[in-house]
Amino acid sequence: MGQHADVTDRADISICIVNWNGEALLGPLLRSIEAHSDTLVVRTIVVDNASTDGSVEMIRREFEWVEVVVNAHNAGFAAGNNQAAACANGRYLLFLNNDTIIRAGALRALVNFLDDHPDFVAVAPRLIGDDGRPQQTVRNLPTLGALLDQVLIVKWTRLFRQSYEEYRLRRFDPDRSAAVEQVAAAALMVRREAYEKCGPWDEGYVFGMEDVDLCRRLGECGKIQYLSEAQIDHLGRISSRANRGFVYQAYECGRARYLGKHEGASAAFVYKLVVTADLPIRMVLLAGAGLINGVRGRLDKARDYRDRFVAAGSFLFSGIVRFWRA
Repeated sequence: MGQHADVTDRADISICIVNWNGEALLGPLLRSIEAHSDTLVVRTIVVDNASTDGSVEMIRREFEWVEVVVNAHNAGFAAGNNQAAACANGRYLLFLNNDTIIRAGALRALVNFLDDHPDFVAVAPRLIGDDGRPQQTVRNLPTLGALLDQVLIVKWTRLFRQSYEEYRLRRFDPDRSAAVEQVAAAALMVRREAYEKCGPWDEGYVFGMEDVDLCRRLGECGKIQYLSEAQIDHLGRISSRANRGFVYQAYECGRARYLGKHEGASAAFVYKLVVTADLPIRMVLLAGAGLINGVRGRLDKARDYRDRFVAAGSFLFSGIVRFWRA
């Protein structure tokens, strides 16, 4: 078991966790940190985004060694990570989702890799889903063509199919460690000086694409490693499934912001134009698919299409202005 650092100790790792109503998930995560810190000096910081489920009370009651920053409102994922990083003093910062579980040896393997490879600025573990299988968390950085291929009216043409396949790296072997362009930030260890050099999380992203943006900026400072031998469990997507309308809008705004920031204003304009033109068509198709599945008695599929229709409608009627301003 490792040593828990207080605010005056120089830690090996400062673990930065953003929480919003994740009381049921936080307990197992914090216990796994306590059990698998090895001989490392670890400081754990949880930034709570105005949870109402007793998360803060649970942490203070059961995990006295955890530092808690309590926000009066939901500041968002990027801002929460920046708050945690501002409190941190570790050699390495480990940004960790609240729906993860540390496996034995994972923290030590990540630290050892960065200790032994000074030309790498960040390292990410293999994430294991609740089905016991490795998740596909490695991708190349997205291009305009790759993102357009996800829009129905463009996807049918297959004009950017190759760009999309290159972006998704579907053939990447999760059992093989490799230097990569982008990794999922559900668990991402960053060299402190690299984080300070490339800049903090961009708080202009509401939810979605902020990790892609960070990886792109980190990649300008050095290399990023996917380390298959370090394993962390990742339940994933619970909040996303429960808030489809919010996630739909936030991701579209995030993609537009990313393109404008890294690919230029013209790329962002093209993306916004195509997505806006696609929305009515998407809604008609979703409504039709929901109706057909309902008639055929496939109620689960019908509900899924209904939820996707509602999310698209919410984006069209209440999120499109924010999308164009992104």
